[in-house]
Amino acid sequence: MSPTTSAARRLSLLALYTLIFWLLLPGGLLALGAWLDRFLGLPPLGGLAAPGWSLVALGLGLMAWAMLGLWREGRGLPVSALPPPRLARRGPYRLVRHPIYLGFQLALLGAGLGLRSRALALIVAPAFLPLWLTYAGLEERGLVRRFGSAYLSYRRRAGLALPRLSTYRPIQALCGLRALPAHVEGGERVPAEGGAVLVANHACYLDPAFVLQVTRRPIRFLATAEMFRSPLRRWFFSRAGTIPLRRYRPGAAACRELLRSLEAGELVGMFPEGERCVLGALQGVLPEAARLLARLPWPILPVGISGSYDCGPRWADHLRRRPVRVRVGPPLVPDRARPAESLRAALAALLDDDPQPVHLDGLDAARLDRVLWRCPACLEETPFAPAALRCRACGARWAPDGAGGLRGADGKCQRLAELARPVWQAPERGPLRVLARGACEAEPSGPLRPLRPLGRDVLEVGPDGLAFGELRLRAAVIRTITTERADTLQVATLEGMWQFRPEVGSAFRLQLELERARADAGGSA
Repeated sequence: MSPTTSAARRLSLLALYTLIFWLLLPGGLLALGAWLDRFLGLPPLGGLAAPGWSLVALGLGLMAWAMLGLWREGRGLPVSALPPPRLARRGPYRLVRHPIYLGFQLALLGAGLGLRSRALALIVAPAFLPLWLTYAGLEERGLVRRFGSAYLSYRRRAGLALPRLSTYRPIQALCGLRALPAHVEGGERVPAEGGAVLVANHACYLDPAFVLQVTRRPIRFLATAEMFRSPLRRWFFSRAGTIPLRRYRPGAAACRELLRSLEAGELVGMFPEGERCVLGALQGVLPEAARLLARLPWPILPVGISGSYDCGPRWADHLRRRPVRVRVGPPLVPDRARPAESLRAALAALLDDDPQPVHLDGLDAARLDRVLWRCPACLEETPFAPAALRCRACGARWAPDGAGGLRGADGKCQRLAELARPVWQAPERGPLRVLARGACEAEPSGPLRPLRPLGRDVLEVGPDGLAFGELRLRAAVIRTITTERADTLQVATLEGMWQFRPEVGSAFRLQLELERARADAGGSA
């Protein structure tokens, strides 16, 4: 087809659509309303003319705004036979997927009120709603074929006819009311528009709430998929724009969503350490996360959060208000040869302390046995009482020093991470056995669903790997070993993922022993 013929065809289609949808359709609906008023003998509406014309103005304004956005971002016009080559997701399209149809519906209802037509307002306009909703549904099939997963992702975030309720802004408003206070430095470094990645250290559940205070722009955070397994949490976090990530499998879907968000000019938040730190010390950046960040063409802004470990140390299962400082560093270009090291160094430079302090007052000291299961001095297990921070075997004892550290009998002050280091490094004297409840993922590559219970049995972790009832996982085949919350061991292979919640003891201890076994067996992270 020649360019002249193609242009003539486009003009013909445009003229046809203008005639049908912008002249005949509204004119026919107005005429139908007037005819029904006469045929049914309906009395005119009264007292709603002014609100009706305001609704007409609102509807026409929404239509004009949507068509302008479709032209600017989609590079096209609202003509189904001549679809725009690009997907429009900004302006009114950020809220609803069909703002032009919605505007037409509002204008139609407003015209019925303004013209005092009872049939137009109460019969024609309501009857027209399911018709255009059906037409929009048929139209979306073509949009899915044209834009694929990008449109499916957009459809999950924008409502069909009404905006989806977002939980992000209420959370941000609560933070603004000082529900979770944070002192922000360097917030002006966050770009006013365009895509960027905010990379932060992770010590507390509340870290996303602290990061979002650096800018008024919405931030889409990557978060563990476990937060999406229950319907209520899935609804809440999806409405906040959170991107689920299966940490135990290659996150292709999460990476695609991250790239689509950046291409759409959005901000994305990441915690590249993977898990919240247990002892308050900055952890290493996950190699796969560092490699991904090093390849992104968008700005990467390191964010250091100081004080959040004192708000809610992972082992304590308790949250509280504490002073928090959030620093945004200058844009970072990771070293391609050593991206993980350069990212970690950038985060460490923004922290007040590493490891971070924690004040034990107000916390359940009995929970310390999750990180201090032996005496840090003599490494004896049974005589050590973590809640009292004393050992009946060697007499060693520690007390809070008032500055977030622990003072020994010799007067030496240490942070919890330093005190626990010999405990975490000490080898076990045999396999660890504990009663636990197990669960597994029924569909490892399918949608996120509740885990399938495996019942209660003895969990054994040792040099050969892991055993639970009839389940045997050799250390060499295990790909990832993580912990969920502070009480659940999570293990994954190429074939599946399992979780084990011990009734006593420490999930972190089980994790350390299983990591040693995998390292000895030649397994890889």
